Amino acid sequence: MSRPGVIVIAALLALIAAPAMSQARGQAPAGPTVAEEGSAYYGFEHLSVPSRDGARLYRVRIATPKKAPPAQGYPVVYLLDGDAALARISEALLARLDAGDPPVIVAVGYEGDRQFDVLARALDYTPSTPDGRPVADPAGRPGGGADAFLDVLEGEIAQAAQGRAALDPHRRAIWGHSYGGLCVLHAALTRPAAFDAYYAASPSLWWNYGSVLEEVDPFLAAPPPAGLRLTLMSGGEEVAGRSAGRRTHPMWTSVPSSAIRTLAERLEAAGVTARYEELPGLGHGPMLGASLERALLSIAGVASAA
Repeated sequence: MSRPGVIVIAALLALIAAPAMSQARGQAPAGPTVAEEGSAYYGFEHLSVPSRDGARLYRVRIATPKKAPPAQGYPVVYLLDGDAALARISEALLARLDAGDPPVIVAVGYEGDRQFDVLARALDYTPSTPDGRPVADPAGRPGGGADAFLDVLEGEIAQAAQGRAALDPHRRAIWGHSYGGLCVLHAALTRPAAFDAYYAASPSLWWNYGSVLEEVDPFLAAPPPAGLRLTLMSGGEEVAGRSAGRRTHPMWTSVPSSAIRTLAERLEAAGVTARYEELPGLGHGPMLGASLERALLSIAGVASAA
């Protein structure tokens, strides 16, 4: 075959493979979700909130149950990677929430056409270093902006949610997966009064060589709020070391896969209401949807199928 023919075929193969490669890199398109399609159980509002430095625009979707609130107000849950989270929330799941005590859902993503803004989330969901030095992940993405992001979440975004529905001030939850799970864990250890329930799914404990684990001792030095509940989740394939996210860079391999369970056990032994859940047979990617469903059903007081 002539060289031009080879080039054409290679180009066609690249076009065919591009969607799959995009998915693998977390660049799935942000297509229509229940927020756009509508729901019999929830009403949705959309607003944009700028980051503290003005460099990013958060796409916030507030989903309010159509079911009347209880006397004390609705529970509320804040979802990181909100666009990807909404893509995994079905009308059937919303119906299950409606059968219990449905929460107001505040999905926080990024304005754009993708489920994940990989650069923005790497910055927003990773803690700063004690000395303030910049840290990049193995892909070269700068990090360290978690506290500035959490300030916006607790500030402008929470205020917007409170202005749209009657919320129970004693039932505030936050969920995140991967880098989002790292952010949730960091929030639990450094802002234990910000929320009542923290759901950290497949948290990237390896980031910056496990530096988030250095926050445990200061956290335990002071009694945590009485109502604090922390749920740490991982997939069975992650624990077995077979998940695609566990590669060979020294940062990725700096923390053993058993560290999540060990952390939960340590916190529980210290008197913290912490629990570990392992979801059999799941790798890092599938844990996003599975952990989200479990968290939402738990918040609504509805039994999970698993």
